[in-house]
Amino acid sequence: RFLTKAMGLEIAEGSWEILPVFKSLEKYGNIPNREMFNIFNMGIGMVLALDESEAAKAISILEGGGEKASIIGRITDEAGVVNIK
Repeated sequence: RFLTKAMGLEIAEGSWEILPVFKSLEKYGNIPNREMFNIFNMGIGMVLALDESEAAKAISILEGGGEKASIIGRITDEAGVVNIK
C-alpha cells in the first residue's frame, strides 16, 4: 500500500518464521504459494519500510521490546512482487 505503481518488492521467503500451519494449508488445501501470500501473508504481521541503513537499529529496538523482527526483502524499481526462495 505504500508503493507507487512504478515500485515493486522482492520478498525473500523464509527470511521470517513461517509457521507450520501455513505450509500445511498450502499442501493439503492445494493452494498455490502466491495465493498463500495474497490470502494469509504467510504469517507476516507488520512491515516497516525504511532505509537499509536504519534496518539494524529498527530490529534492535523491536527485539528489545520483545518483538521478532527480520529483514524480509527490499523495494525495487520494477512493478510487482517477486518471491525469492
